[in-house]
Parts: sequence; C-alpha cells; structure tokens
Amino acid sequence: MVEAFQFKMLTAMRRIFHIIIYRLTTLMVIIGCDDKVKETVNDSEVQQEVTISTPYTKSDGELVALIDNSLSSYFIYRGEPKGFEYEVLTLFAEDHGLKLRLKIIHDKDYILDSLNAGKGDLAAANLTINEARQEIIDFTNPLFSTRQVLIQRLPDNRRNLTADQINKQLIRNPLELAGKAITVRQNTSYFERLQNLSDETGINIKIDIAPNYLVIDNLIEMVSEGKIGYTVCDENLAKLICPSFNNLDYKTPISFPQNIGWAVRKTSFQLLDTLNQWLEKKKGSKEFNIVYDKYFEVSSKTRRNIRKNFDQISGKNISEYDKDIIKYANNINWDWKLLAAQVFKESNFNPQTKSWAGAIGLMQVMPNTAKEYGASTNDLYNPEINLNIGTKYLVWLEDQWKEMIMDSTELLKFTLASYNVGHGHVSDARRMAQSNGMNPNKWDDSVEQMLLLKMKPEYYNRPEVKYGYCRGIDPVNYVKDIFDYYELYSTLE
Repeated sequence: MVEAFQFKMLTAMRRIFHIIIYRLTTLMVIIGCDDKVKETVNDSEVQQEVTISTPYTKSDGELVALIDNSLSSYFIYRGEPKGFEYEVLTLFAEDHGLKLRLKIIHDKDYILDSLNAGKGDLAAANLTINEARQEIIDFTNPLFSTRQVLIQRLPDNRRNLTADQINKQLIRNPLELAGKAITVRQNTSYFERLQNLSDETGINIKIDIAPNYLVIDNLIEMVSEGKIGYTVCDENLAKLICPSFNNLDYKTPISFPQNIGWAVRKTSFQLLDTLNQWLEKKKGSKEFNIVYDKYFEVSSKTRRNIRKNFDQISGKNISEYDKDIIKYANNINWDWKLLAAQVFKESNFNPQTKSWAGAIGLMQVMPNTAKEYGASTNDLYNPEINLNIGTKYLVWLEDQWKEMIMDSTELLKFTLASYNVGHGHVSDARRMAQSNGMNPNKWDDSVEQMLLLKMKPEYYNRPEVKYGYCRGIDPVNYVKDIFDYYELYSTLE
C-alpha cells in the first residue's frame, strides 16, 4: 500500500512539473522570447529548429499524425490508403472538422523522438502503453488490447502428424523458452518483454538483436524460411501477417494483455482530453467495430489477400506499374506520384478495364485519341503504350493552357480537368468566370464553380458557353480526388 501510494504521488508530482514547465514556456512566448529550440531528430540524424507547439485546439484546422507504414497502421492497398489506425484517425478528424495529414516515420524506433521534436501532433504506430514510454509521452485511452505471442515454425512433417503430436513439438509454455534464441529489435516492447520474462521466471532466454532495418514482417518471414528460430509479435499483427505463410504458429502467448494507444506530447493537454473523450464515445460503436473487424477479425483468405497486395506496395511502391509510370512521368516533367494518382483515378491500376464510353486501359484513353497517335484500339490494353499515349495527350492539353496560366499548380488542375471533361468545357467555364468578375486562371472557387453551374440550363445556354451542358461535378471531383491521392502517395518516401 505504501509503495502504491508513493508511486501515485510521484506520478502526480511529475504531471505537475510538466504543467509548470508548459506554463513557463507559454509565458515566454507571450512576452516575446525566442520560442525555438534545437532538437536532434534521430530518424533523420540532423539537427532541426522546431517551434514549441501550443496545446491542441479545434481551430487549428489540421491534425498531423506520425504513423508507420505497416499493415495495422497505414499502407496503400490497390492505390487506396488503408490501415486500422489510419481509418480510426480519419473518423476522428471527420468528427472534429479537421484535415488529417500523415507523416510516415519509416524507423518506428524514432517515432516518439519525432513526436517530442514537434514533427506531428500525435503518433499512431501500434504502440504498446508501458511505463518506460509514459516517462516521455502521454498515451490516450487504449484503442484495444492485445498480447505478445511467440512466432514459431510448424514441423515440416506436420501433414503426417495429429494435432496432439504437432503441439508436442511446439513451445506451448513460456518456460520452455529456456536456452532458446529469439530474434527481436532492441528498442521494442518485445525486447523489453523478453527481458522481463527472463527475470520473472529465472530462465535464460537468449535474445538476438535484429538490425533496425528489419521490421516485424521481415522477421516473421525469416522464421518461416528457417533463417531464425523464433520471434515475437503482437497478436493482432500476427493475425494479419502469419496467414500469408502456411508453416507458422502464433498461438503461444508470452505476455498478459497489453493496451495499444496513441501517443501525444506531455504538453498537449487539450488534444489528449479531446481524443480520450472521443474514444470513450466511439469505442464499441458500430462504426468503430466495423473498422476493427475489417483488419483483425477477417478470414484467413482475406488476410492473405491483404498481405499479398501489401508486399506489392510496401516501401516506395504504389502499384505494379510504378516503373512505367515513373518513366512516362519523367518524359513530361511530372511528379510520378501525381501521374500515379491520376492512373488510379482512371482505372484503379487495371490495364484491362474499359469504360461505358469506350475508354480503355490504365489512363482510359479513347480509341480515337489512340488513332491520332498511331495506335490501334487493341494497343491500348498494353500498359506501356497506354501510358505513352495518355501522357502525350496530357502534354498537348498543358500546351493549350500554359500561355494563359502561369502558376504551375493551377496549370496542373486545368490540365487534369481538361483530360476528364475536354478542353472545350473548361474553356466555357473560364469565359463564364470572367463574365462574373472572377479570375479565369484560378481553379478553386472560380472556374470549378462555373463548371458546376454548367449543369443548369440558365447557365449552359448563356452566349459565352459554346459547348453546352456539362456534368460539371465530374471534373471537379476528378481534380480533387487526384490531388487527395497525390497527397497520400507523397507520404511514401
């Protein structure tokens, strides 16, 4: 009882200390003191000046989340952003009228350092809530609970064995880990748990330290291939990763249930309170449960499918056609991720797709356009030919606008809109904008608004409109969606 009381008092005093430091920092900002500090950011190994952030307020308009590229947190699946934590963050941002911006931290070991250095508002990376981490950051209420499990290889002759015989060859009691070598990364909760387990039981567990560039997916694959004997993983991740391999077992727990939460800086009182209030209401709701079940309670077949596609896009990859997309993007001096965003919008990276209007392939090129560039209709099903013609058409459209529109971002928007709906309709919208005293060379809140009005007779019958009715919502959404996808793809560094 005395020890528990002392611990509570120490925790309360630590919290008061952080509040005092924050108040003093805020006062220094108010009276005009220099509010910048030098921080060493380990994930980039360079010194950067970081402004001390103020507590979270809803009026900030943007929530910056530090997140890792993993099956549980955030990944690109067939061109679209996915991941349990990404989807829950999206729900939170939508409920609070915020724009969610992601920063990928590729080395998870440094995600908390990056958080404290001011690179984001919160960290979301399947983070186990433990005492050591709570010394330097605060955690939200748990998103869910999981436990750590042992990843081990099934017997090679398992098809000739009964279930009891297989179990006898597997480790089912953590005490059986005595003398066994288990490979994990050092700065992880898995390493800490193995150390504690060794201390608790008095058994000698040999912990082999894996290099930092090996993530849990790599270590699990190495167990499957027999390159290492064992590793440790959170059970929720094991459910996603292990079904991709037909020779792995993850049924042996080595820890009690542990909580997973989001991390915030110790000065982010308002953000922490807002997140906790929201989680208290949202957890257990149908909306939250649907997201959770999508990732952690799906069939083995679905998990294998997710895993297969994650392998294709992990790291810098977005689709299996990245090499060709990069090649043709370079030909027209475009960022390849912007072109990838357009290709996804057009075809979902399916080179065999054909629209109701007859557009074909990755960039949904029309047969008449192909003919102008010396290609046949059948040629359009070839990804490289399709990209070649589609990008040449983009250049032609750019040339129609670049003498009038000097801003490079505006030029891209006009070019994309023209690719979707045609140069003539966009020209109509420019003339309408000019007639209404708006800037004809500005897309947002100007030309896009005129395109929307081209759906109404009183507007598409006006004298400056030469191309008549246009379903303006299509090009407006087209441009918006491509820039949204581009922003997401740009997080994959």
